[in-house]
Amino acid sequence: MTKIFPFSILGLLFVFLTAVPAFSFEVSGLLVPESFIVDEDTGIYYISNINGGPTEKNGKGFITRLNPDGSISELKFIKSGNGSSLNAPKGLVIAGDVLYVSDIDHIKGFDKKTGKAVADFDLTSFLPKFLNDIAVDRRGKLYVTDMGTNRIFMVDPSKGGKTVIFAESEKLGSPNGITFEKKTGKFLLATWDSGELFRLSSSGKLRKIIKQNFTALDGVDYDEKGNIYFSSFKNGIIYKLTSSGKLSELVTGLVTPADISLDRKKRLILVPSFNGNRAFTLDY
Repeated sequence: MTKIFPFSILGLLFVFLTAVPAFSFEVSGLLVPESFIVDEDTGIYYISNINGGPTEKNGKGFITRLNPDGSISELKFIKSGNGSSLNAPKGLVIAGDVLYVSDIDHIKGFDKKTGKAVADFDLTSFLPKFLNDIAVDRRGKLYVTDMGTNRIFMVDPSKGGKTVIFAESEKLGSPNGITFEKKTGKFLLATWDSGELFRLSSSGKLRKIIKQNFTALDGVDYDEKGNIYFSSFKNGIIYKLTSSGKLSELVTGLVTPADISLDRKKRLILVPSFNGNRAFTLDY
């Protein structure tokens, strides 16, 4: 990934004071934050920290837990130890009481309340290169993108982590961000190399949502009205695509916004700044 240096304080203030969304809270002291999500049941936030190279198996990765007000509950809530390890954790998703995270070539599950390791699904037999974002459907099955092989895997926790290739095609354009739309029963998919935004059906069929291509798309999510929000990592932009098809640059000038997501109850965009070593929220 291209290195982009963080803002000066003045530059950061300029972006937040001039952009349309209001700046809500910021978390500093992170180490290469990649994914930022909220537990819809409790309002607690989780942030994955790579803490090294994105494919480096160094055991230094960790997951930060925030209180509902945005203050840090525990910086290293989940980390290597007690027979479990985190190397370069990226995508996060919650299914029931389990917080799942993609970690290079594994999917690991932790009790969201205690941080105790409860699952470790080994995908190494599929030779993945860069497991990234992760989503869960209404049946509890997990879907994880592999940017390095143009594949999306489906993992079934109810069957001991049984894994199959859900989609595989050059058309996936190095799949990055993925989320499940509960209303449509389809997935939103943002691609890194091709910079495209897709809907992906339960049968693996792709449909491009907007004709325009972008640069290095990362996170993607949707609000209660069906509007879609997605981030350009390299260009530092968060886009909004309304349900009627109107595209706008919601925020510009950000430092490497990675796997964004939404807190729909508080109407917040959750933004991890990969090279900025911080995370923050914006009103939408």
